[in-house]
Amino acid sequence: MRRVIAVLLFLGLASGAGATTIEGVSFPEHFPINGQMLVLNGVGLRTVTLFHVKVYVAGLYLPRQSHSQQEILASRGTKVIVMRFIHAGSKEDVERQYRKGEQENCGAGECDPADAGDFEKLIAAAPAVAPGDTYTYVINDSGLQLYFNNKLVIELANRDLGYRILAGFIGDHPPSPELRQALLGLPAG
Repeated sequence: MRRVIAVLLFLGLASGAGATTIEGVSFPEHFPINGQMLVLNGVGLRTVTLFHVKVYVAGLYLPRQSHSQQEILASRGTKVIVMRFIHAGSKEDVERQYRKGEQENCGAGECDPADAGDFEKLIAAAPAVAPGDTYTYVINDSGLQLYFNNKLVIELANRDLGYRILAGFIGDHPPSPELRQALLGLPAG
């Protein structure tokens, strides 16, 4: 079954028909997974520093489009975030970004302490990245899966952690307001 999902992930990203392209990366309008067809909600570019270094482009796939972060975060069902990296990052860089996101989103006690063990497993499993690499987060009612270049690297039966990862992109403390707006399919501003 995992092989089927990996093949579908690859086929979904390889298709250019009906795709949205940003920074030369195409995101198909639909994403097939587990017998379901998700729709592209939005795509965005993540930049860092005052020099606007382009780090990755991301796409959010949902069962149906929504521009409401509250509605998306409260809804059940499968959601997928696909990130294609433009800039390289070491294992330490990747870990630093996870921890920065954790501090921004959980720093005032907003996250369940019971998620800490699974969060550490996720960080340990997340590899360094090179331009062209992909991370794919599959978030559903039973937990979270992380694929690296279409290969499963970790599966965690922790729905709350999956929700926290999604909230890290579109919640109140995203990597950037511009990326959140884009993933929500809203105009910049």
